[in-house]
Amino acid sequence: MLRYFLKRLGLMLVTFVLVVFLFFLFVHLLPDFHKPPINGDDANYWIQYYREGRDKPIPIQFFIWVRNIIQTGSFGYSQTQRMDVSHIMFSKIPTTIMFQLVPYLITVPLGIFLGVVAALHKNKLADNVISIGVMVLISVPTFVVAVLAQLYFAWRLHWVPTPPFVATPSEFANDFWGSLATYILPSIVMILGGIAGWARSIRAELTEQLTQDYMLLARSKGLSQRQATFRHGLKNALVPFAPAIFLGFLSLLSGSIILERIFRVDGVGKVYLYAFNNKDYPLLLLNMIFYEFIGLLASIFADLSYTLMDPRMRIGSGKSS
Repeated sequence: MLRYFLKRLGLMLVTFVLVVFLFFLFVHLLPDFHKPPINGDDANYWIQYYREGRDKPIPIQFFIWVRNIIQTGSFGYSQTQRMDVSHIMFSKIPTTIMFQLVPYLITVPLGIFLGVVAALHKNKLADNVISIGVMVLISVPTFVVAVLAQLYFAWRLHWVPTPPFVATPSEFANDFWGSLATYILPSIVMILGGIAGWARSIRAELTEQLTQDYMLLARSKGLSQRQATFRHGLKNALVPFAPAIFLGFLSLLSGSIILERIFRVDGVGKVYLYAFNNKDYPLLLLNMIFYEFIGLLASIFADLSYTLMDPRMRIGSGKSS
């Protein structure tokens, strides 16, 4: 297991370095829209220009950029906001996590619960009601639900602040309950958008597990249907979804660009849109690198998570013990 993990980690690092270099290459091939005009006097721009080696070939610029990261922790300088891009990017991560953490912690167990209920009452009233709800929620995109929720609960009923927004961590110190109330509407929207997929998948997998021979054996040993389901069936049904649970926690760091835009969240998604719209390429480069790192790290945890759900698995060993 350790050998497999080290091998995957090594491949991840090699892939990460190659992808980062390609990102760096493509970004630095783009025109510099923030370069001062002829006879323009912008001393700060030229300080950063020579500090980052912009007058040198791109491979040398890349090594200078890596050196600056190691020595000073600087990923580049934003000419639009006049500060280091790492400060802009990483300062928004707490807001993004706050925005998505509670809905995710509610979505996963609630979706699993609804899937279990639907599977245990297959083709009955409870299953039909849950299936209809799942079909509706899956058919309607989450951003549409968000816009409709804003229209009715904010602009017409005035149950939430108008215009809808999400408070930043610093605003909680001044008005805790008022800031907490701003999270209610987006949390409900994200929960509704997430439970449908979990409920449908868990229902399908658990329904298949309930028909397996080992479930009949468990029932013949005296276990009730509920005991056999939760002790054996549900555990095996969750094995394929173990990676998704861990990936969900990592995806909290990357944020949701569309929902953050709709609810005016000052998070990572807003930073990406700002960098893209304002041609702030050092900030855009850091965003792409950050998303790539999260994706590669998630792939490793996805593979390793199988062993947590089923210790008999030995990934990479070529067989199961």
